[in-house]
Amino acid sequence: MATTSPSERLLKTICGSCLILAPAVLLVGGLLHPEETTNAARQFEIIVANLGRWELAHWLIAASMLLMIGAVVGLAHLLHEHRPTEGIIGGATTMVGVMALFAIASAEAAIVPQIGRSGDAQLFASIVTSGGFWVLLGPVLLLPLGLIIMSYGMYRSRVAQTWVAGTVALGSAAFAVSLPTGSPVAFAIGLVLMFVGLARVGWSVLAETDEQWHHPPQMGAQLAG
Repeated sequence: MATTSPSERLLKTICGSCLILAPAVLLVGGLLHPEETTNAARQFEIIVANLGRWELAHWLIAASMLLMIGAVVGLAHLLHEHRPTEGIIGGATTMVGVMALFAIASAEAAIVPQIGRSGDAQLFASIVTSGGFWVLLGPVLLLPLGLIIMSYGMYRSRVAQTWVAGTVALGSAAFAVSLPTGSPVAFAIGLVLMFVGLARVGWSVLAETDEQWHHPPQMGAQLAG
């Protein structure tokens, strides 16, 4: 029987908690986020009218990405024994997307509101039309792509129920669609599905025995609390 040290138990607790909290905080931040539009002048008006809400939404999104690091480590640990390829490739891909979204959210929380308070609509328009957003969007898309890869690993390894793996994959796909299109419906559906799937994995991790943490059991039914 595997023996788990206090540090390993702490890691399990952190990973399980992050799997629940990361999508939850991201969902709250997404729901609080003011309307987005491709019209720079209109977007500036929306930001100026919702400065506090804009800041809070983006700080929450940034915080969710810090929590997502623990979530990704937890998913990779679940896959390390049965599907290490998906765990490594999916985990690394997701991490790149996490860092990109953290950078964007932090910048939009710290810099954009200051531009809004200055009333410099021309500066805001120049930033929006510079193309920098689209350069960063590519790396952000690696976040849902990595989660889809890890969902496939969970499905093939059977360390989670099929519906859990499918929910995470579908939510990640909807989230990916919402990024370039700006669709609020796809965004909301994606985040809700990601929360449902990842939170279920998180509860399972928290309920695991020491032996199950060291050797993730196959068949999702064994993970039910």
